[in-house]
Amino acid sequence: MIPHEIWTNLEMIFHLTPRQLYDSPEMEELHRDCRRAVTRMSNSEKRDSLSRYVRDVMLTEDQIAHGGGWETVLAFLDWVDGGME
Repeated sequence: MIPHEIWTNLEMIFHLTPRQLYDSPEMEELHRDCRRAVTRMSNSEKRDSLSRYVRDVMLTEDQIAHGGGWETVLAFLDWVDGGME
């Protein structure tokens, strides 16, 4: 998986309810795979790829117009920083 795919999948997982995540073996496996991929990234690769993802995907004009913004980004970053659990 390339970094953009990892972050896209993790953002999707972030927005799932616990039931949606844990009732789906496929989603649990994807979650594990993405977490492993992030732990294998160097600090600079993680910083650069996540920063670009936030800028290019989460903070677009379209996302902001549809209710996205810094609050959503902050919650996602806190979740990532906390181990994605």
